[in-house]
Amino acid sequence: MTEAPENATVLNTTVLSNFAHVDNVELLLELPRLVTVDAVQTELAEGSETHHYLEGALDVFEDDIPVVTPSSPAQKLEETLLETLDSGEAQALAVAEEAEGMVVTDDGDARTIANQRGIRLTGSIGLLVRFVEKDRITADTADTYLKRWIDEAGFRSPARDFQRFLDE
Repeated sequence: MTEAPENATVLNTTVLSNFAHVDNVELLLELPRLVTVDAVQTELAEGSETHHYLEGALDVFEDDIPVVTPSSPAQKLEETLLETLDSGEAQALAVAEEAEGMVVTDDGDARTIANQRGIRLTGSIGLLVRFVEKDRITADTADTYLKRWIDEAGFRSPARDFQRFLDE
């Protein structure tokens, strides 16, 4: 696939990495019009050399998560975004904007730019909330995932207790 569907949900490296870390990338497959981008696939492949759990994320590409190549207009936007973002974030944001979709990222700079540009967004914690609300995982499981991301993967969260996010 070379083009993202309209209203695509575009995954970035951090989110794929987080769900691979807890061996549950399959949850992400439930997201609507799910895609990722070439740069994210490259980042995960490079990271899998030292973080073997990333192979779980790489295994779902193509068949389950299409990897898209940015269109010409998205490539132009990506070039501009590369002035302040890494390639995965820049490409994911460019594709999400072009497709009038949503970017799924935990990167602070990418989230700021998404908000400035009016691109819908969520992140790993937002997805946990969604999956709990849809009864796909329990709140206890989400809390375990969050704590593992913080303790084992260096994830930065505004709170350590998942229940706080359900109360918002």
